Amino acid sequence: MKIMLKAIFLPLLFIFSSSAFSDSWYKIEVIIFANNDPMAIHEEFWPEINEIPVNDRAVELKGQSNDSDDLTAYQSLPNSRHELNSAKSSLNNSGDYRVLFHKAWVQPVSRTQNPRPIKISAGRVLDNGMQELEGHIAVGRGRYLHFRPDLYISQPVAPNNKATPLTKEEPQAQAMLTMQGESDTATETEAQAIQSLAETTSAFPVIPEILTAHQNQARRMKSEELHYIDHPLMGILVEIIPLETE
Repeated sequence: MKIMLKAIFLPLLFIFSSSAFSDSWYKIEVIIFANNDPMAIHEEFWPEINEIPVNDRAVELKGQSNDSDDLTAYQSLPNSRHELNSAKSSLNNSGDYRVLFHKAWVQPVSRTQNPRPIKISAGRVLDNGMQELEGHIAVGRGRYLHFRPDLYISQPVAPNNKATPLTKEEPQAQAMLTMQGESDTATETEAQAIQSLAETTSAFPVIPEILTAHQNQARRMKSEELHYIDHPLMGILVEIIPLETE
């Protein structure tokens, strides 16, 4: 009896488990745009980035197909298959933002914590050889869809926009330096302490001529909803739609 039950249920278990872990296909549409506000660079501390990491697993999106019914994996879809064209126009027309990347494609999405990344590069080539936008995005799924950006945005910084935010100690240091200038009786020890504090506060990193910032804020998502990922220097709009509902 046990042997008969195994013979009946084992194939069914295999079918259900294969279905549970098989890839599902989705259409993914992404807009990545830059913030044109020159003061946005002062909203955070930016560590220095001189090189964009290479991911050997990454796949590149193929050129746009002229066939709107072409659903080849990682094939860029024509504009007629885009859902976010009006959002792109609104962003560009606002004057506050500039769209760097807008593409839609289809791909299999696996139940994995390490989905295959897609290479992203867009925008102008800057004087240091970097493009304005470089990096990768990846989409996986568990109970929800998971969108994982790993993007680097680079932008030239105007010479008159390199003032850095004050640290907590800086007003204190400036006050002490002023007091030192007004008094000729400061001891050598006091003068050294004041100078040391001033040097500490002036060690805040200088903003380079070209600033590169990293965006790697992953987001759990539901399908068929428009999602927004914020960043001081960029924004990301994402819509993921199961192919069977397309």
